[in-house]
Amino acid sequence: MSSLGESKDANQVEIVTSALTSGSGPQRSLWGNIAKKLEVPHGNKSISILRNPDLDPIPAEERTWGFWSFFAFWGLPNFGAPSLSFGSAVLSLGLNIKQAIGALVVSNTLIVLYTIANSNPGIRYHVGYTIDQRMIFGVYGSYFGIIIRVGLSVVQYASGAWLGGLYTNLIFSAFSKNYYYMKNTFPESVPMSRRDCIGFLCFQFIQMPLSWLKPRHTNVPAMVACCMSGLTMVGMLAYLIKKNEGPGPYWYEKVTLSTSQTAWMWLYSMAIWYSGVSAAVVNQSDFSRFAKSERSCYLGLFLGISIPGTFVPFAGMLYASACKNLYGTAYWRPDEIVGQWFEIDYNAKARAASFFIGFAFVLCQIFMNMTQNGYPCGMDLAGIFPKYINITRGTLAIQLFSWVVQPWTFYNTSNQFLDATSSFGMFTTPIIAINVIDFYWYRKQKLTLVDFYSTSKTGAYWYFYGFNWKPFLPVLVSVALCVPGLYYSVNSQVSPNENIYNYYYGYMFFIPVVSVGLYTIILFFSPDRHKRKGTTDPVDYFNCFNEREREQLGMLPCGGNYIGSRDIFEVLEAEERNSCEVVDSEEIKTPATKISVHSDEV
Repeated sequence: MSSLGESKDANQVEIVTSALTSGSGPQRSLWGNIAKKLEVPHGNKSISILRNPDLDPIPAEERTWGFWSFFAFWGLPNFGAPSLSFGSAVLSLGLNIKQAIGALVVSNTLIVLYTIANSNPGIRYHVGYTIDQRMIFGVYGSYFGIIIRVGLSVVQYASGAWLGGLYTNLIFSAFSKNYYYMKNTFPESVPMSRRDCIGFLCFQFIQMPLSWLKPRHTNVPAMVACCMSGLTMVGMLAYLIKKNEGPGPYWYEKVTLSTSQTAWMWLYSMAIWYSGVSAAVVNQSDFSRFAKSERSCYLGLFLGISIPGTFVPFAGMLYASACKNLYGTAYWRPDEIVGQWFEIDYNAKARAASFFIGFAFVLCQIFMNMTQNGYPCGMDLAGIFPKYINITRGTLAIQLFSWVVQPWTFYNTSNQFLDATSSFGMFTTPIIAINVIDFYWYRKQKLTLVDFYSTSKTGAYWYFYGFNWKPFLPVLVSVALCVPGLYYSVNSQVSPNENIYNYYYGYMFFIPVVSVGLYTIILFFSPDRHKRKGTTDPVDYFNCFNEREREQLGMLPCGGNYIGSRDIFEVLEAEERNSCEVVDSEEIKTPATKISVHSDEV
């Protein structure tokens, strides 16, 4: 009798899902046919307004990143040329090299803690930042966190592409003296030279084919890029220190600030360094979902942040100090140093150095820009328009947008942009803080994956018409308190309010306190009473967990009669088309569990 009952239940589910997913429906119009052709390739999987294959949880066979992959992922932004310029901002605050290193060590320690804490939705549930945002802001409210990340990606991608163009010029200049001394035919009103424009254009074309490379396949070339860039930095450092016969004048400078001023400048230095990688911290789940294990991810990112994240800025300060003594000017970027060598003598040694330095930094800049900005932006745009944008299309889109923001103005006009970059972290930090407290404390590290892809009004992340108002207030308040400080930092002629300015200096500490405090108070007075809060799916609907993980989460494997003979995506698609009425009421039974895909019984 039991077997007969189970068969009957499975047949009922089959009838329901067949009725929902079958039928030719109304004939599509011309525009409907065009829209259909513009949909992203999705093979035998269905797509909708909430999902495409790039947004699905990562299956076990695609989780291939180990220690060296995560070391390289975090080594890329630290071994990149921009990290060498960190000292320029810090020394201008009145600190010396030794104190700058102290601030770096503390900042990197906090970055490691933030990153590890923010990795676990990706490690344990194999979903990226785009999907993770639905947990805290709601199915539609997640666009808020996504758009913030897209904005940062566009600006930082453009900046990285411009720097990549400068190092592309080193390669070209090694082969042609005429190229290095190319006459600038642009008018003075254009803040870039013709040579720099060519380098930028070429670098963009070099990056473009990588849009078709799967992000999980970037780990090996990233390792090579880190190795080449790191060895190049060590070689340049050894040459400059030996030629200068010492570290140069900056090494011996003393701090003249008061104790209080020094403390606040330490905090500001930490925020400046953190802002450069804050976007990668907030979307860590985009790449931690590729992890083989928690341990390899944690150890790789810990060492990838700590070692190059301290050595490279230190090397940059020694570069500048030695160059100040050797050439009369403190050069912070390798392309500037090579340019000085060419001005002294355009000989074979200088040309060889130009080629190898340029090649190493171009390679590093390519994979840094793609992994830190290009692919994440592609994933984010896929989360906004999943039917028509996947990672490849989104990455191509950011390459086009990068021209619009005119990155040459970032470096060749005023310093306001460089001052503003130190504020990037203030937009991502409250999202990180709320995400961490929500995942660990409020949900007890338990998520229901099927609701991430559901428009059901009974879904765990539906909240109020797809929006969860509770995290918006803490995010907006904590950021708003920083805005006056940001204004002061880019308008030095304005007399600042000291307390407001100090909040901005220390936002790496203060924003988590304010945002988490407000969020906790809101949840105390207005808790989420959804029955599936703090629970996991009873079935591994997406086939993304291995046997050990399913056992730990108390899940049944997907297959057999658990959801009928239909794929979970077909059931979700049917639900969207039918306003959730039938699927919400249809119970699905297994020998061990009574399951309703989107009802409060799950």
